[in-house]
Amino acid sequence: MLMKEERASSKIPLLRAILEVIASKPEGLSESRLEAVLKKEYGMDFSRAEMYHALMKLELQGLIQVEFVGKELSIKPSQSLYQS
Repeated sequence: MLMKEERASSKIPLLRAILEVIASKPEGLSESRLEAVLKKEYGMDFSRAEMYHALMKLELQGLIQVEFVGKELSIKPSQSLYQS
């Protein structure tokens, strides 16, 4: 996994950054927390639509599980993320 300084200075794709964050949080996290981590630790600038598109792609690939909890999404890694 990249160090915090390397993350901010390197340009990695949104999908990869999301996977790194989610893989490091096996208990899952909310969409607002994910967005905050991506912006703060990775220095990324993206729209909510771009984030939703990336989450949908990852969910369709079976790498994450997304569900509504109240008014927010809860994102968790699926077991297939750790099986390689």
